Amino acid sequence: MAELGSLEAKDAETKEQLALLEQYASATNTKILNSQNDLDTKDKAMEEMINWCMEQGNIVVLKSATILSSNPSSRTVQNCKSLLLSKGIHPGLVYAANQSLISILLDSSREDESAKKQKGETSTAFSDQQKHLRDLVYEAVVQGVSDIHIQVRQTYSKIRMRQHGELRVYAEWSEKLGREIASVAFNKETDHATSHFNPIVPQDASMPLKIQGKDIRLRLASVPAHGGFDMVMRILATGEEKSKTLEDLGYTVKQTDIIKMAMKLPFGAIIVAGPTGSGKTTTLAACMEMVENTQKLYSIEDPVEKVVEEATQVPVNTDKEDRSFAMMGRAALRMDPDVIILGEMRDEDTARVMVRASITGHLVLTTLHTNRATAIITRLVDMGISPVLLSDSSVLRCLVCQRLAPKLCDGCAIPLRDSPRHQSFIPEWEAVLGPDVINSARARGPGCAKCHRTGVGGRTVVAEVIWVDEPGRLFIQKCDTLSWEKYLKENGWLDFTGRAIELIKDGTCDPFDAEKVVGPINSSTKAVSFNYRT
Repeated sequence: MAELGSLEAKDAETKEQLALLEQYASATNTKILNSQNDLDTKDKAMEEMINWCMEQGNIVVLKSATILSSNPSSRTVQNCKSLLLSKGIHPGLVYAANQSLISILLDSSREDESAKKQKGETSTAFSDQQKHLRDLVYEAVVQGVSDIHIQVRQTYSKIRMRQHGELRVYAEWSEKLGREIASVAFNKETDHATSHFNPIVPQDASMPLKIQGKDIRLRLASVPAHGGFDMVMRILATGEEKSKTLEDLGYTVKQTDIIKMAMKLPFGAIIVAGPTGSGKTTTLAACMEMVENTQKLYSIEDPVEKVVEEATQVPVNTDKEDRSFAMMGRAALRMDPDVIILGEMRDEDTARVMVRASITGHLVLTTLHTNRATAIITRLVDMGISPVLLSDSSVLRCLVCQRLAPKLCDGCAIPLRDSPRHQSFIPEWEAVLGPDVINSARARGPGCAKCHRTGVGGRTVVAEVIWVDEPGRLFIQKCDTLSWEKYLKENGWLDFTGRAIELIKDGTCDPFDAEKVVGPINSSTKAVSFNYRT
């Protein structure tokens, strides 16, 4: 009971402090600074004031002479201004800021010469760095970031975040702090913490964190680089995910019908392809929701990303031969499954497990790295699977390839013809797409509060979906993907370009963003044969 009373008192104290910060911000017509995203990434703590600020603990002065304080109406702020004037520095504006932001700015600027000599070692308590790690991850989750990139070099650490598929600089820290954050992530926070983080060899792990009541799961990977190393944290789950349907993700009604039809089959393979970061796992999760609860579902994953209650999710350890995708897949076949999900086909052994499961009466879902839906065949043949075997009616049922394209923000998107940036490209687009498409198309606007000034309101799937019919099996047997695509288009199939044009026409995507997915939209790339004379 005493502990509960202490927590309630601490919560009340936090609320009281927040109320004081809001009162100050309102009175001074400023805003409360909550994270480094509210600051210029180059505006670090002022070296001349570091020691004094550390002694105070609740205040920091930036290089721009801006003052941040978690108690901005206190006498400490006045003393700070006086000290700045005595150093010949004119004080800047004073902002209310939360204590976690002030703490990480101070820690990032603190230089420790002994730590520089022994890179990777630190005298700073890990608990402080664990808090900084959680603050960074929570900020990323709040902003809808998919990946956190930490680039540690000899003299600095650069933090970048990928939002809606685009990287932007979030902050710059000291080399020491970036190295400490990476060390504590691998050494203290992962599922199977390593004995020591080693920046000179590639490492990967999964990391569960509980932040402000949210169960957040991340995948970590590091790789050595000239002058330091890179670490990437991919946010897999935030504890707030709602089940998304294929329509929610961006699949058309027809494409969704094809996948649902394949999911009702008793056996065969559904393969979802695409480059890294294209949302394949999310699509698999949407398909998993279609499995009836009377069926037994085994999911082989590396690592387990999205928890599905009805499934038995089996983690893979690629460092151990007896815990690979292929070995775990074979083990699952002995567990009386109805549906098997192989998180990824990485090698010939895993591909053979997929084929074996399909022809022995199981429905199999898996992912593959390719650029086109028809190229799935080329990749499987390259992995050693016979085209004759792939053309068997028991094996391939539905082939999917997807990419992600930024969606325009509804709050600030503008008509395409009104955008100065697009004017010189409109004639080429109009020659291919026609004036009607251009008239209805929209472009990224100047940005607004709704989209955090990015002009982007999320991402949508751009996909190719193929139902493998009898003529398709003949093309597969011959490995004739060119003739297969021609046959598909004659029957109304939409490839990436066709689907991207639909998204441009209905004002969902900016043409520039669509071209990043499908390539340039002009008469040369649209032509069947290339004219070298023009």
